Amino acid sequence: MYSILFSRIELGMDMVKNKMLEILPSNPKVAILPWAFPVEIDADKLDNDFFKKGERRYNRYINELKKIGIEESNITICNCYSDSKEKLKNIIKNSNILLLPGGNPEMFFRKVLHDTEIFYDIKHFDRLIIGESAGAELQLKRYFITAKNNFYKYFAFYDGFGILDDPFYIDVHTINNKRYLDSLQKVSNDTHKKVYAIFDDGALIYNRKNKKIEIFGNVKEFNPNKVDNP
Repeated sequence: MYSILFSRIELGMDMVKNKMLEILPSNPKVAILPWAFPVEIDADKLDNDFFKKGERRYNRYINELKKIGIEESNITICNCYSDSKEKLKNIIKNSNILLLPGGNPEMFFRKVLHDTEIFYDIKHFDRLIIGESAGAELQLKRYFITAKNNFYKYFAFYDGFGILDDPFYIDVHTINNKRYLDSLQKVSNDTHKKVYAIFDDGALIYNRKNKKIEIFGNVKEFNPNKVDNP
């Protein structure tokens, strides 16, 4: 029952590779849910453009899975438009790993909760979950988005899948700027929760059973009630 949390999978995978090889079952099957679209698309565009086999976005994830010995033939790309709810449930049930890619978290959440109605299948998935960026944040019951990009103009909290029991918050794509880091300390103070700031070259592995955390690479930890950053 592990969750792997990345900001950028291609920078984080090499850091966690040895640990991944320890916890992977033999001949694992993977379900990828590439549904964090920037805007609404359709079944054909998902398969033949957005996540087309052999193209950049597809290769980016498949190549990282191959690094840990996963055969491409054991990877299923789920289509939220053309796959039925029953088919998606069956794919998830028979997978050892869920991969939740990055992108638009609100779109991803809507696809899971409303459009495909597989929210509880994901929430209660009891095997390995790999999340990148939005796919990492959405594993929390509540997550926050900062106003550091063009998609979000202000700081706000949003609902996630609740796979993790919210012992902490995470920030993804953290930038090394004092004002920005101070804002993360304020989140920790205001919410009375630890915040892990995952830079692009960092990763977390969280054991959902014993609640232990392993930090890899560039991750900064913020604890409640600290006034200044070290």
